[in-house]
Amino acid sequence: MGAELRRLRKAAGQTQADVARIVGVSRANLTQWETGRYLPSAENARLLDDHFRAANALVEMTDAARSPGPATAGVLTTGGSLLEVFRRAGASLAEELIRDENGRAVGWRHNLQKRGKHTTLATAYGISAMVVVGEPYIDLHAVVTDLYGKRSDFGWQGRSEGRRPEVTAAVVGALFQASTILSAEEGLVHLEHSLDDRTRTRPFLLSAALRTSVRLGPDAPLTRRLTDDLLAARLDFDGVPLWGEKKEEGLVAPEPSTAHTARAVVALRELLRSGQGSDEVREAAEIGTRWLIERVHPDDGVSEDLALPQPDGRPDVRVTIKHFTSAWVLQALAEAPQVPVARLSRALNSLWERYEPSRGLWAWGSGDLPIWMTLDAVTALRAVALAFPAPQFRPPSAAD
Repeated sequence: MGAELRRLRKAAGQTQADVARIVGVSRANLTQWETGRYLPSAENARLLDDHFRAANALVEMTDAARSPGPATAGVLTTGGSLLEVFRRAGASLAEELIRDENGRAVGWRHNLQKRGKHTTLATAYGISAMVVVGEPYIDLHAVVTDLYGKRSDFGWQGRSEGRRPEVTAAVVGALFQASTILSAEEGLVHLEHSLDDRTRTRPFLLSAALRTSVRLGPDAPLTRRLTDDLLAARLDFDGVPLWGEKKEEGLVAPEPSTAHTARAVVALRELLRSGQGSDEVREAAEIGTRWLIERVHPDDGVSEDLALPQPDGRPDVRVTIKHFTSAWVLQALAEAPQVPVARLSRALNSLWERYEPSRGLWAWGSGDLPIWMTLDAVTALRAVALAFPAPQFRPPSAAD
């Protein structure tokens, strides 16, 4: 299939970037499909087939490549159950837990495939992921204690020294789930101190902060403020209020974002579950959900850039944030009253395309193994498992 895709592209005189833009995926996706590392989803195969007018050849090749064949020696499988997927993810994360020279656990690194030091944000993600998968049972007391000790006047920080609401939200959420070291009141204070005026322009930051704030205090003033800010961060797209990557003055032809709308819907649904959501919140969540259900664009990963202000007037630090879109779409759909099976399956297929059975973890398009992808994936799978009676959870085996 990869060879035929490459032949068709070259015959059309197009670059990988050209085709990726037309289909709506990243260039890395095209590279992986052409080299045979991954197969496109059924929807992406159809889009490719339509673009090249391949008379259904690419769709049939993709289906044939996925068709189960006889098992061969050395083939890695998931064990056929979601429970086994969670066990494997937990075991891999436990193996990646970094320890000091005395054997004391200290945390996780951002990219699990590289060597390096643990980071504040990656450690928070690791703790939350271990809570979701539930096993193996490892002692995280030292990790939690060290992470709590890294707090600053602005909450928790990443590589930059300024306010990082998404980092603080992740850390506060992890500490609150895994221990009693942090009270809800203290967590809300840290979260509020991490916010600044720029936060109001970024739906991603608002959604991350709101989810944590709801868990700590559904009726807290901060939760109400973040809710109002998130609703105000919508843009009007032909009369439909949705979330884009940002809301700033002077934007040129912004587009609604699947990832940001899904993140916002997940946060608003969490508020509604707490019993604190208003009619406006419910309507916003329903509009966003309907748009996500009707969306035909692939649920692939996207990136955005944040300019983070630094203390003492120093230049902003630019940080690239990546979103595992399909994982957030699945979480948003899990709260919907009615979801077409085809739409749910499309999002699940996109999620499984990033699964690495040999590691039991999820990988970004570049081949990196960021710990946040596995957290997003297992969180999404758990949400869908609780919401739907018999979804198709089984990931494709290596033979498929």
